[in-house]
Amino acid sequence: MSSELKDLPLNWEWKKIKDVLSLKNGRYLPKKKHIKDGDYKVYGANGVIGRYNEFYIKEKTLSIGRVGACGEINKVESNTWVTDNAMYVEKYNEKLVLLDFLYYLLDSMNIGQFSSKSSQPSINQSTIKNLDIPVPPLEEQKQIVIKLDELFSSVDSINKLQNDANKIGKNIMSSSISSILKLNKIFEKNNIPKKWKIKTIKDVVEYSSDSLKPIDYPNKEFNYLGLKNIESNSGQIIDLEKTKGKDIKSRKREFNGTNILYGKLRPYLNKVAVPDFNGVCSTDILVLKAKKIVLKEYVYYYLLSKYVVDKTTELMSGTNLPRIRKNDFMNLQIPIPPLTKQKEIINKLNQINNSVNFIIKQQGNRDSLLGKLPQSILEKAFAGEL
Repeated sequence: MSSELKDLPLNWEWKKIKDVLSLKNGRYLPKKKHIKDGDYKVYGANGVIGRYNEFYIKEKTLSIGRVGACGEINKVESNTWVTDNAMYVEKYNEKLVLLDFLYYLLDSMNIGQFSSKSSQPSINQSTIKNLDIPVPPLEEQKQIVIKLDELFSSVDSINKLQNDANKIGKNIMSSSISSILKLNKIFEKNNIPKKWKIKTIKDVVEYSSDSLKPIDYPNKEFNYLGLKNIESNSGQIIDLEKTKGKDIKSRKREFNGTNILYGKLRPYLNKVAVPDFNGVCSTDILVLKAKKIVLKEYVYYYLLSKYVVDKTTELMSGTNLPRIRKNDFMNLQIPIPPLTKQKEIINKLNQINNSVNFIIKQQGNRDSLLGKLPQSILEKAFAGEL
């Protein structure tokens, strides 16, 4: 760090970490010995990992990831256990540094860069002890901590607001669909528009049970789509990668670009998609094909609606892995307008969907910039520029 901060502000000085604090490796505590409702927290390399009924660290301190999540800095509460996947600050010179100042300082140093480059990265005390750190007077440390606490509190608040905004944006579609299709008016008040018909899902789509065992084609690459690849509420297909047949162990459903995919596991997650490619998917996904009476996109949007989410959630069964049964799903009602009206509805919903996706994309760009802000704040703090 000294190479980055050659000239320090007045009254600041360079110190070796070993001149300011002493480190000690944590104690071994296997996972099987953790106690779910134990009295005391257990810290690993990356923070709290469980609880236990004994402790050996009495005072508040800091831990540093030693194995795996190397260099991760965590505040450690009093009366805790730190495992041997981390080291902790055993003592520090209170006349030289404040513990909260040390937390921010160590967090800014990217200590993980000094870990071994093996399959199981690790870092040792001797490497850390010889690093240089800038040490301002205690009064300045207090002011830096106060300022950083305020700034990071603001960053956390902004992050929360942006996450909430993302969720709202993705939920707009399901609410908009119900509104545009006038589903409450149709189903609750039995007010069916002229020339519209009430059908069941099985009247308007065919269910495909075509399946195969990808493992029978070990070297073939499949577009393998699981529920995790369908984003809730938005219908977006995400993080899809080619997977070799030998790595897909059980029988899977086949689908193509004419199909609608509906996630029957935990239907409240609202996972519906219309792929534009061929592939295989989890058997927890229903593969559907629209009949001539209805347009594929119309069925897709209907299945994304809040009305369908509420209905399928009511009908799901099972405790740990609740699903909607295929027959219950296929017997759900669906209002069918004339094809010209379906096209009109689809166009309107496409416009809303495009607007929502644009907003979310812009939000993502801001999130990327915001993610760089904490490090920028820390760099300024330890250059005496806050």
